[in-house]
Amino acid sequence: MTEETTFFTYDVFCEKLSSLCRRAGLKEQEDAAARKLYTVCTRLCECSRRFNLTAIHDPEEILRKHITDSLFFAAAIEKSGADSLIDIGSGAGFPSLPTAAVLPSVDVCALDSTAKKTVYMKETAIGAGISNFRSVAARAEEAGHTGAMREAFGAAGARAVANLRVLLELCTPFVRRGGVFVAMKGESAKEEAREAKSAAKLLGCELSSIAEYSVPDLSDKRFLLIYQKISPAKQLYPRNFSQITKKPL
Repeated sequence: MTEETTFFTYDVFCEKLSSLCRRAGLKEQEDAAARKLYTVCTRLCECSRRFNLTAIHDPEEILRKHITDSLFFAAAIEKSGADSLIDIGSGAGFPSLPTAAVLPSVDVCALDSTAKKTVYMKETAIGAGISNFRSVAARAEEAGHTGAMREAFGAAGARAVANLRVLLELCTPFVRRGGVFVAMKGESAKEEAREAKSAAKLLGCELSSIAEYSVPDLSDKRFLLIYQKISPAKQLYPRNFSQITKKPL
């Protein structure tokens, strides 16, 4: 395999994107949004190995595992009515970059502890003409205590980066009352939700829905766990990361 993988032509990409948007329940994307998404994908193909961004390099796999996931997530954010979103542990920019591309009225912030990745996301957004996007290099457990970010967002999201009890503590302090936290999970989603009931209550959240979805040609089940922020979390949360992982709520 070559060092760089060639992505689909734009016309082929648009055909595939149209099908994925219908599947996710999003309206047909205008050419401007499609071109933004196309740039996100082609740049990932060009830079992935160089920057060690993701283990997924095949164009079909990028569409199935990155774009499809992101479109279902974006549909949930659109339905919530949130005006702003923070994506915790955004990595290579999924779901934050595609969400910003298809929801231009939502201000999107991608948070990741690796500066190299936040620079990549920023440069990708600029190259794609995604103006409602910014990236921040910081640890969630620290940024969640800053005045500029605590309870500053209408929504927060995370893509299977940790157990749900850990994610709830890391992510929900960023969400203002009335906002939502959307966790992207696999087969363990319902079990994790049961185990996280007390954590959610402590953090001022309530599970409002569990939405199951599927990715073309993949048999594994995927879920969006959607939590409503009912009340502010105590200032204690989030604790430092070692406490969170050793003694999850």
